[in-house]
Amino acid sequence: MTTALAILIGLTAAGASSASADPGGPVAPSLDQHCAVQNSGSGPMTIAIPVDRITLNVESVGYAPANSTITAFYTISGSTKTGTATGAFDTARKNATFNFSMSNPPPGTTLTVTYQVWWHDVGVYYSNFVSAPLAPCTLDNTTYVDASTWNDYVTVAGVSQRCETVDIGVGGRHAYIREDIVTVNVAHGSSYWPSWYAGRSVWVDYWIVGQKTYASGASGVFDSDGKATLSFVITAPTTGAELDVLASGQAGSRTFPVHSWATIAC
Repeated sequence: MTTALAILIGLTAAGASSASADPGGPVAPSLDQHCAVQNSGSGPMTIAIPVDRITLNVESVGYAPANSTITAFYTISGSTKTGTATGAFDTARKNATFNFSMSNPPPGTTLTVTYQVWWHDVGVYYSNFVSAPLAPCTLDNTTYVDASTWNDYVTVAGVSQRCETVDIGVGGRHAYIREDIVTVNVAHGSSYWPSWYAGRSVWVDYWIVGQKTYASGASGVFDSDGKATLSFVITAPTTGAELDVLASGQAGSRTFPVHSWATIAC
């Protein structure tokens, strides 16, 4: 039996037998649910629909993130609702994030998010899943957030927005476009020394309803206090749309995620 095949069999067996994900890897997962309301239709035919925003963040631990393929999908107990997304580990951040939007989530059910990862260059396959009660999202309950599987190694201390109108006209002609300048304050978790983070890389990405993947926002490094302030610009923002800000901070050999929901103000 080859070494690669032995690793493949061992990892597949470990993933198949585990009832919940292993936070230490080789794929460290974070699962979050966020209740919101999404409008369908327009004008007098507009219908408000409760939705559950499901976010899965996975990190490559012990393997180079390059040459990877990830398939993530969710299932609901006793329901035909499902969703699938594909992606790959970012080579610098070493993680990948997937968002699913489930309308009218059935009450009293269990959410299971499964992820399957292939590291092509070393011939390794890994599969595991995370299960949690499905968030009780209704029109009367739009503030439920279950972040129990997200760690506190990195935190978003605040998200602020500044609205501007920019003239993009040429040759004396004027054409104006709105911009939302988003500033994110990122910090280390309260239980860990800043020196673990000082000088290490930090990224801020964002997701808006309608996007398939997260858009790159800004990058930087933590200062000596383990803090960072990063800003990015959203061009022609949809006023009132949900904005999901994702920060990824490195410490040691790991990359820890945190995300925060806001409403676009511009």
